[in-house]
Amino acid sequence: MLNKLLVATTALTLTCASLGTAQEVDGTKFRSLEEGSWYHSIEIDKLVGAGAEEQEVYRVLSRIEAASGARSNPDQPDTIIAYGPGNWTYEFMAAGDAAMERKDYEAATAYYHEAAAPHIGAEGQTEALEMAWDAYSLAMETIGTYEEIQISYEDHSFTGHLHIPDGDGPFPILVMSNGSDISSVTTYRYYVDQLMPKGIAFLTLDVPGLGRSAAYDVADGRTEKLHVAAIEWAQSDPRFDRDNVFAQGISFGGNAAARLFAQHQDLNLAGVIYTCGPLNAPFMAPPQAYAHFPKLTIDGVKTRLGLDIDASLEEFAEMVRALSVDTIGAFDGDPIETPILAINTNDDPAAPLDEMDHLLDRALNAERVVFDMPGHCPPRRHREAIASAWITANLR
Repeated sequence: MLNKLLVATTALTLTCASLGTAQEVDGTKFRSLEEGSWYHSIEIDKLVGAGAEEQEVYRVLSRIEAASGARSNPDQPDTIIAYGPGNWTYEFMAAGDAAMERKDYEAATAYYHEAAAPHIGAEGQTEALEMAWDAYSLAMETIGTYEEIQISYEDHSFTGHLHIPDGDGPFPILVMSNGSDISSVTTYRYYVDQLMPKGIAFLTLDVPGLGRSAAYDVADGRTEKLHVAAIEWAQSDPRFDRDNVFAQGISFGGNAAARLFAQHQDLNLAGVIYTCGPLNAPFMAPPQAYAHFPKLTIDGVKTRLGLDIDASLEEFAEMVRALSVDTIGAFDGDPIETPILAINTNDDPAAPLDEMDHLLDRALNAERVVFDMPGHCPPRRHREAIASAWITANLR
């Protein structure tokens, strides 16, 4: 087995306990101390990387923090209940509207998408995500060919966001989904900076239960089912090279990537990119362990499972077991020829390295990139550059 180890270092370090067993899952490690105790993730660098303006983000957060009104959690400033000034969705929607007026569509997409977090259907969230889709379409108008396609699966359909570079095809294509609270319209920079210059087409989709895949859920554990439908669609379109279809899943989508690798050799993928996805331990924890995870994360996953966000942690723990890839035998079996790239941090609370390595043990052709830093998922700009270079190196 080819198993290369590349380690990126950072000055930020944190000593934490091992996540070797389900009982040791530490949900408190999802966020840094600098983020404080807000309900939403306060990750300004990620917002800026997605196109937001740093000072505007600070202004929005300041308005939210200073606002008065009833909060669902008095200790969390971003939980004002009434939709109006100080409400998270309202304030980020206003920032998106302002960006639209000045035709800064990339920034508008970032603000609207943040307004919709965590995509659980609360007041204004659905409208905010629709505005994000509109802004994204405008941002892509002059970037190669952009289409919104409908892909049928079972009794419904979902939307894929398709990007095709200029030039003559057929093109290699990457089919990708993000996490349980990150929709498919947050990938502008990935395509423009990394994939398009290399002549790689891009098809993004929301995970089941989110956004334009909301007609589905993952109660059956099949997080990869829409990936499969999208891959088969891409392989049937003559604009794309059916021998060079790659798949990627990030965070929650990384679970789908693992399932594609372990269960779907019949798709004849040119490669799978597994990125910081939960595999087993986070889904097998006792109910009380989930009380220490960020509530935003649990609320989002509940919604993807088809649960009400008021469902008990006991109900949640019972249903989330279906997402463990150990239940489908992903860690055992014959060697797998499909090339796989695994990207992670060395202290990810959702994706323990030992489980990732157990998955890679089945690979005949694997590369392993581990960032020496705590936290869930490496920075986008680094992992995207690595993934796009790997695709180019693995073209058939």
